[in-house]
Amino acid sequence: MLKKIGILFIVISILLGCSLHAEIPVPERAQRPVEESRPVDCVTIAAIGDIMVHGAQLKAAWDDGNQSYDFEPVFSQVKDLLAAADLTIGNLETTLPGREELYSGYPQFGAPDALAAAIKGAGVDILNTANNHACDKGERGLVRTIKVLDGYGLLHVGTYRDKAAYETQRILLVERKHIKIAVLSYTYGLNDIAIPEGTYIGIIDQQQMAEDIRLARAQNPDFIICLLHWGTEYERYPSESQKAMIAFLFSEGVDVVLGSHPHILQPFELLSVTDKYGATRQRLVIYSLGNFVSNQRDRYRDGGIIFNFTLQRHNFPDKGKTMDITDVRYTPTWVYVQHATFKNQFYVLPIPRYLKNDQQLQLPDAAYQKMLTFYRDTQTHLQPGAVLEEQETKTPMIKGK
Repeated sequence: MLKKIGILFIVISILLGCSLHAEIPVPERAQRPVEESRPVDCVTIAAIGDIMVHGAQLKAAWDDGNQSYDFEPVFSQVKDLLAAADLTIGNLETTLPGREELYSGYPQFGAPDALAAAIKGAGVDILNTANNHACDKGERGLVRTIKVLDGYGLLHVGTYRDKAAYETQRILLVERKHIKIAVLSYTYGLNDIAIPEGTYIGIIDQQQMAEDIRLARAQNPDFIICLLHWGTEYERYPSESQKAMIAFLFSEGVDVVLGSHPHILQPFELLSVTDKYGATRQRLVIYSLGNFVSNQRDRYRDGGIIFNFTLQRHNFPDKGKTMDITDVRYTPTWVYVQHATFKNQFYVLPIPRYLKNDQQLQLPDAAYQKMLTFYRDTQTHLQPGAVLEEQETKTPMIKGK
């Protein structure tokens, strides 16, 4: 009997305890946690120009020992700079057709999948695929390139395997560090090659671009970036029609335009522009990023830049949000071809790091002088004060196997 009374007492105590606990008010803070305030959100962007693979590059990338292609050494000297940005964007000016007999350089480009692996490993996040060589290997090249990039986790924009992909993916939405970015892509043309039936490519057309920008704005991005493959090859300055296109895109609400195709650098501008919606903010354009890697060895064509800038959003509790583009800088890069008896090797070099020619990978005098010429040309042509200074850094050399 005492045992039963003890058990009953325990049960009553528990019930009373629960009842008393339920009557204790919960503090307001525990019910509604306050989100941490962030006065400023920033995303760093790096943009590079044309990633090309000419015949000499194919030959240099072939590894006889492993019977495979290896492009990793090409990007080994700039890998740390590309990976340092929150988002790195490049222009893939070749296709990935997947068969040895389809690998070729100019005039119809096709490269091994190992190129995509090396690009991914170097820290690139987004590839533009809308350019005049997108259809070089027909439907197979266009569609398979998309599949390979998907397989490596590389985001892409500009070419689409079918109508469904075009309708759902032509506005690429990316979020980094709480900032939402919409990316669009267009090319001036396709070297008179018809778009393969059933596939889609972003073509420069103001009416379509205005519609796409409207759709992008409906997704409420903080910034809109437009990738344009356009302009005249080997011209160092944009045309008046290009400037008019920039005015149109900025008016429609685009914030950043990254240009490619001329294979040489063209100027950049940071402007304060009021769009047709009444928003006044900074807008950035670089008309051409030049060649990032290729076998074009003539003056002005043998290098490019890593173009850096920061997208910044200020969050004001009472005034809402404002957007800025800050820290516009660039690192000049130069393509060095290391000649050897049996096998050459291509390297993209960050020039500020090699100005003293004191790295493990040392340049012969003729190559060193050509690199310095490109460096001086670039500083004169662009804005000298925007060159990123290089810290004392020694980059290990990765040799082709």
